[in-house]
Amino acid sequence: SYTGNTLKKLFPQYHWVLETFDLVNVKKCNQQVKEIIEKEKIDVVVSSSLGCIYNLFIKKENGKMVDKILINPCCYPSREIPKLATIPMEFITLCEAVEYNIYERHNGNTPDHLFGIFAKNDELLQYHDFFVGKYGNYGENGAVTASNCIWVEGGHSGLAPEVLKSSVEQAIAYFENHEDTDNEDVIIPSEKPILYVDMDGTLVDWDSGQNRLTELELLRYDGCTDEVPGLFSRMDPKPGGISALYQLSEKYDIYILSTAPWLNDSAPSDKLRWIWKYFGKGKDSLFYKKVIISHHKELNKGAILIDDRPNKNGTDKFEGRLIHFGSKEFPDWESVVRELRVES
Repeated sequence: SYTGNTLKKLFPQYHWVLETFDLVNVKKCNQQVKEIIEKEKIDVVVSSSLGCIYNLFIKKENGKMVDKILINPCCYPSREIPKLATIPMEFITLCEAVEYNIYERHNGNTPDHLFGIFAKNDELLQYHDFFVGKYGNYGENGAVTASNCIWVEGGHSGLAPEVLKSSVEQAIAYFENHEDTDNEDVIIPSEKPILYVDMDGTLVDWDSGQNRLTELELLRYDGCTDEVPGLFSRMDPKPGGISALYQLSEKYDIYILSTAPWLNDSAPSDKLRWIWKYFGKGKDSLFYKKVIISHHKELNKGAILIDDRPNKNGTDKFEGRLIHFGSKEFPDWESVVRELRVES
């Protein structure tokens, strides 16, 4: 392409791999990109327009992510390409699947590995704000801006050589100077005492879920309503429970320790969805990768277990202290916090 050949001339100090891609053949193109990266030991992948979706689709290999430069990216080809040409429905469907993977499931595209270049007069695509919202590494006073993307002069195609040279130099400098966060997902063990918290009847209001069952569900699962699919995602939090855990997290390393009915295969995922809803799913969540589903709670080592059933699923054999939630001594979360925050 014009962009690829121009960059090769502008930066002769680098080893460039220029290939022809059948961008409408989604499966073949994805595989071709992956093979080239592995064979050539690629560090940076430069893409423009439709090619950017294949760039964003690249995953980590052996714990390493390539740096990605996106020039006037087409972030949603399933929406944009049909405006320009008649395209087979299969292509649109495959693009939608790739888009879903990139923006909903694939979390490897972090700001430290992305740099966006956007033409001020792009007549076809406008994804600058989307890029900043999804991948921008900072914003100031609510402004749509980030240090990992820039505006440049020109339109969608054929950016002037001096524009390409300057913008790619900025991208390379950004990658060289920006801290690599490949290992940010490493969870460092806390030195705080471990506190386990049960869900149903303790952190979660069991009755609120039962009250939301339909007449048909009540008939179908009479006597075993804990097997209703989706039940465990419908429940409300116990009053004061969420704020109590944030208070206790100052002193304790808190984990969810819950049991899921053996014959309800949606229960574990429903419980996880409940936690995502009330605590978030990102790395800043109080329970990020700190959820344990078990029928044998005594196997977990820790200082304290808060549970409403003192004689079920191994709670009576727990090695630490058992806080019987709902008992006369601990009827609510206020009483639990009052006890544990002053406990030595």
